[in-house]
Formats: sequence, structure tokens, C-alpha cells
Amino acid sequence: MLKALRTNWIALASSLLFLAAIFYVLSQQQKINTILDVWRQIDRWYFALAAFLTLALIQTTSAWRLETIMSFDGVHEVHFRSLFRIQLISQFVAHGAPISAIADLARAAMIKLRYHLTPGRSIRLVFYERLCAAIGAVITGLLATIVLLVISSHTKIIYAQLLMWTGSLVGVFLLLAVGSFKLQTKIELVNRIVRAIVTLRDMLRRPLVATVLALVSVAQMLSFATVYFVLARSMQIDVPWWYILLYMPLIFFVSSLPVFYQGWGGREAVIIAAMGDLGHVTIAQSVALSVAFGVVIFIASLPGAVFWIMRPSMRKAIKLEVTHT
Repeated sequence: MLKALRTNWIALASSLLFLAAIFYVLSQQQKINTILDVWRQIDRWYFALAAFLTLALIQTTSAWRLETIMSFDGVHEVHFRSLFRIQLISQFVAHGAPISAIADLARAAMIKLRYHLTPGRSIRLVFYERLCAAIGAVITGLLATIVLLVISSHTKIIYAQLLMWTGSLVGVFLLLAVGSFKLQTKIELVNRIVRAIVTLRDMLRRPLVATVLALVSVAQMLSFATVYFVLARSMQIDVPWWYILLYMPLIFFVSSLPVFYQGWGGREAVIIAAMGDLGHVTIAQSVALSVAFGVVIFIASLPGAVFWIMRPSMRKAIKLEVTHT
């Protein structure tokens, strides 16, 4: 637990370092005021729409994926509405604490309390959801990169994506191959990890489950792309919808890396690189778009605060669970 907390403090420092570097470069180019100018012309209705879509679409897809995984794992009477509330609360916790691991631990604690599971099983379910989201990003990213190679000019970032997605997919296959050997060691932690991989492999080998998880990943990328496109429209940034859609797996993947806190820093860097290929979107506009998305994600997490405040007994139970995990 303490090691995970230290790691996530490092992630916070990493995000602050990346953001500081980006804003330093902008200040040297005297473009800080340009970012402010972009924000000043935000259409409030489009911005409100982006926040609503984040709440209605992005949070829904995450809850849908978790529901699918829990149903496969044999959890009885899984209710989507309760998982949606859990998702909202965990997002609020993620923004309220500088350590992102607490959000996953809180989500696992809520699942444990709601469905009367063991701590290990609830943590494993959250781990599966995270891993399936990453696998979905890898597969959709590889497909999107192939489309980019066909319809656009070949650039370094596209080739870098192709290499990254291919290598990641090989890594996924190697990871799942470990489950085929069903290794047994004298170290219980290693045995638990192997058993978790075996379960994950069995899950992905089920055609129906794999199909649903694939649909969830596609829906999630479409949801993120829609929010980014609406935000771009709100700031009069001319970015084609298909361009945002095809680069969304990369933006999502980098934003989800544990080396960044809530994606800050890494998200701005990758959006600058992606939008740079268009030629007419400036660095200031890219940063303004990325920061606006971070603000929208925070606003969409606020409904979770309502559930958090209304259930003091639940807060106390979750704190106890997190402390003892």
C-alpha cells in the first residue's frame, strides 16, 4: 500500500514537471496570453454540453465494462445503477486526493461493501477493468493507426504509434500466454498474479464477453472523441471529427498511464504532438483544449460528491477498507 502511494506521489510530481515544462516553453514564446484568449471565447453552451456528455457517456462506458467483468466473474445481481454511482464517487475521490491509487482502492472498497465480496476479489475486479480498458485502447489504436496510414500523410507520430501499438499487442499476447502454463511457485503473490491472468485469459476467450468488451472500448473512444470535438467547437478550434477520433486511442492511452496524475502533463504533450500534424492548430490551442478537457472531467465528477456527502456511514466504511488494504 505504502509503495503504491509513493509511486502515485511520483506521478503527481511527474505531471507537475511536464506541465511546468510546457508552460515554460509557451511563456518563452509569449503565448500564455494566447491560451487565455482561446479560453475567453469558449461557448458556454458547448462547454456545458461537453460536461454533460462526459457524465452521460464516458462514465457510463466505464460502468458498463465493470458490469460485464463482474457478471463473468460470477457476482450475483449486478446492478448497473449502483456501479454507475460507484464510478461517479471514485472519480470524485480521484480528483479530491493527490494520489490516484486511492480512487481505485475506494472503488474496490465500495464494490466489496455493496456486493459482499472479499477484498482480494474486489481489487481484482477493478484491476481487470483497468487492464481491459488498456487492451481495448491498444486494439482500437492499432486499427486507427492503420486507417491513418491509408488516408493521411505518413508522419513520425503515426509510425511511432504503429510501433507502440504493435509492441503493446505482442505484450498482451505474452501476458495471456503466461496463463496457459498455470505456473505454481512457492511465492503466494506470484501464484495470485498467475491465477488472475488465467481468469483474464478465460474471460477474453469467451466470444460473447470479448465482443461486449470490444463494443465498450469502441463506445468509450467514441465518447471521448465526441467530448473533445464539442470542446474544440466551443473554442473555435478547427479540427476534423475524424482526426480526433483516430488519435483518441493514443490520447486515452497516454492519459491513463500511471506515471501521470489524472493524465495531466502527458495528455497536453500528446495532444500538442497530434494536433501539430494538422499544421494549422497552434501549441497554445492544443494546450487550451487539453486543459479544458481536464476541467470538464473534474466538473463531471462533482455529482459523485453528492453521493459521497449523503452517505457518512459509507465514507467511514470505505476509509476503513482503504486503510487496511
